[in-house]
Amino acid sequence: MVRRLISWLVLAALAVLLVLWMRTRIPDQNVGEGFRTYAKFRDGSKMAVGSPVVIAGVRIGDISKISIEGRFARVDMDLREDVQIPADAFVTRRADSLFGDSYIEVIFSGGPDGAAPQRMLQSGEPITHVIEGASTDNTLRAIDRSLPRIENALEIVYEVMGKARKVVNGDVPAGMLSADSWLASGKIEGPISKTARAFERIDKLTEAGAAALADIAPATLRTLDRVEAAVARTRNSIKEAKGQVLQAMADTRTGLEGADPQIDQIAEVLGAINEGRGSDWKGTLGRLVNDPELADDLEDTTLAIEEGLSSYNRFKSYLGMRLEWNLFARSPRFYAIADISARTDKFYLVELISDSLGTVPADQVSDAANTTSYTRRQSIRDALRFTVQFGKQLGPFRFRAGLKDSTFGAGADLLLGRGRLRFSTDVFGSFDRTPRVKLAAAVAVFRSIYVLGGVDDVLNQPGYLNINSGGQEVPRALTQVRYGRDYFLGAAIYLDEADLSTLLRVYGALLVGLLAS
Repeated sequence: MVRRLISWLVLAALAVLLVLWMRTRIPDQNVGEGFRTYAKFRDGSKMAVGSPVVIAGVRIGDISKISIEGRFARVDMDLREDVQIPADAFVTRRADSLFGDSYIEVIFSGGPDGAAPQRMLQSGEPITHVIEGASTDNTLRAIDRSLPRIENALEIVYEVMGKARKVVNGDVPAGMLSADSWLASGKIEGPISKTARAFERIDKLTEAGAAALADIAPATLRTLDRVEAAVARTRNSIKEAKGQVLQAMADTRTGLEGADPQIDQIAEVLGAINEGRGSDWKGTLGRLVNDPELADDLEDTTLAIEEGLSSYNRFKSYLGMRLEWNLFARSPRFYAIADISARTDKFYLVELISDSLGTVPADQVSDAANTTSYTRRQSIRDALRFTVQFGKQLGPFRFRAGLKDSTFGAGADLLLGRGRLRFSTDVFGSFDRTPRVKLAAAVAVFRSIYVLGGVDDVLNQPGYLNINSGGQEVPRALTQVRYGRDYFLGAAIYLDEADLSTLLRVYGALLVGLLAS
């Protein structure tokens, strides 16, 4: 009976111990019901539900759930209600042993001593600062990736050592023996002996040169004596030439003194003309010279001529031609240009334009019979358009207004690099209520030749106008006219007065030569 009782007591003790051990392994579902949080790890291996969550080694909760969220492992944690975690805290993964399960440790950020955290984490908010701890799998993978590189490095070292051993055992001794035999063959002693013999020959030549100079010294002195005698003879010749020049100047002075009577006669004649005395022609010439009215008339005439020339020179004219090609309409546009600029800040622009659009369209609106609708017709005559604008220049900018393409318009130009680079903007009439805006840019490739490009009719959508052919068969190019936005390329030439005068001289001389022949 006592033995049976002892057996039951032992079994009961074992059962209690088993229950206590299982209680420590099963997470407490009542812990942290009021505070939950989670964190996202890149590697969630070795973490299991029920693993502890600690702060400074003190367990404050357990891992309640592990799930996949995107590319991360989401680890949910149930913590005690009295736990307060700052919002800037960190979480990391720890492991008790190399092959055991991991647990999570919460680390408070190190702020100023004694300073309270700015904000505490609320239940349900995540801990965003995660420090990925090391894991056994990562360590083994890193070791596995590193082993091939280590093996390759060891093989390279082995090969280098083998080559070095081969060089030390074979090539180095062979090289030393070769160098010794090369030195023994006299490759160094030979050049040194040749150099010594060369210096001996130089010494002999120097001695021979000194002896030759000793023999030449008397002949050199005799040559210097001859040079000195020649210099003395040259000095005597210069003295004789100087005397001859002085004699010629004296003779010239005597001749000038003989011309004094003729000079006195000329002075007497000029005095008679000035005073109006003497013969008839002298008196008449004197009266004309001394007449104040005649002098005033001559001065007025000179001033009038000067003023006319200055008024002409105030203007600087440019004549030019410009050709543009519309890319989508596939039609050319030709300009004949006259740009007259004053020396002041004013200028005048005159252009004649010929293009496929002809002159300004004429609108006609007519009511249809017995209906409330009407018909609108636009007639375009094949004629030239013209531009007449007056402008003012302010530094590199030029502003102008007047008629543009036979409609009222205004424009502005920007001239850079002494006119070699030009930007132009024009605003004038159009087929629609929206004005026609044209943007262009031109750059000089030669002295007077420009290449240009731009956009025409920027604000209007492109379209086509049908042409009434009267029932006749006409080319396709004459059945429609494109209008609206289009791009263009072209070239231009501008000639000033200097260019025109050069052309007139060159081609005029050629024309005269052809006519004379």
